[in-house]
Amino acid sequence: MKYDLITIGDIKLDTFVVLENASVHCELKMPECKLCLDYGKKIPVKIVDSQIAGSAPNVAVGLARMGRKTAVVSVMGQDSTSKLALEVMKNERVDTRFIKLSPKSESSFSVVLNYKGDKTILASHLPRAYRLPNIDGPKWLYMSELGDGYEKLFADVATAVKRHKIRLGFNPGAVQINHGKQILFELIKVTTLLVVNLEEAQMLTKEKTTEIHGLLAALARLGPKTVVITDGKNGAWSFDVATTYFCPIFPVKVVESTGAGDAFSSGMIGALLHNLPLSEALRWGAVDSASVIGFVGPQKGLLSVAQIKSRLKKAVWFKTKKM
Repeated sequence: MKYDLITIGDIKLDTFVVLENASVHCELKMPECKLCLDYGKKIPVKIVDSQIAGSAPNVAVGLARMGRKTAVVSVMGQDSTSKLALEVMKNERVDTRFIKLSPKSESSFSVVLNYKGDKTILASHLPRAYRLPNIDGPKWLYMSELGDGYEKLFADVATAVKRHKIRLGFNPGAVQINHGKQILFELIKVTTLLVVNLEEAQMLTKEKTTEIHGLLAALARLGPKTVVITDGKNGAWSFDVATTYFCPIFPVKVVESTGAGDAFSSGMIGALLHNLPLSEALRWGAVDSASVIGFVGPQKGLLSVAQIKSRLKKAVWFKTKKM
């Protein structure tokens, strides 16, 4: 079977907890803020919901909603989480043949604490013996978050991309960025579309600045064809050879922001599969992302091509800007 997109990464069970009684503390000289809860107390919550999640399944579902043939490469425990994941993926018409079940391990999980629309994630990525299966030349591969044991997989993906001229989308996970191994940067060199948030951009480039043009240039020097930096409510920027674009956020009431970046990647790749220019791909990403954060969880709000086009047609004012 010929695939439009195969995603690679962990599939996990996310438990979403919406908090009512919490506080946020920020220090004047630091951009980071801290979510604070009463220690040793019972904390009332508003919503608790568990859903299959992870960048790999999120992006695969996103493109499947757009009518594309997709599959996921992953390793999971042989447990109730993998049983649910296989059911969800099949219902979304995502091919599951490359999901390997390991009877001697558990599946990964996360707890997502939501307070006033923003999230704090307690994440578990278990070490795996990741391997690239025999895939039949998809149009795109998409690499995402993984636990320990990813090195051979990264090397095999880099080889496959070069040998078969596959376009590669890449959103490096925290484990890989923190390790900073050479194989990470070798994979970035052959990447078609590198999508990172502002913090990830700073970590990859070892730059402390928040100045976007400098970060875009520093990421471009790592070798990817196109670089995208997302920055939440501040919008997104892209750099492609010599052109920089800015895309504002598409207005929506924020319910919960998990999966916003994955939806942005889904929208962009969906547009690029339609041979649309980068400026239009950013608009598709922004609309898909805005829809997702109107729901709890990363997949409920993912849009079809018709829905994206309809929303953009109604929002004639929503444009990217060449910088």
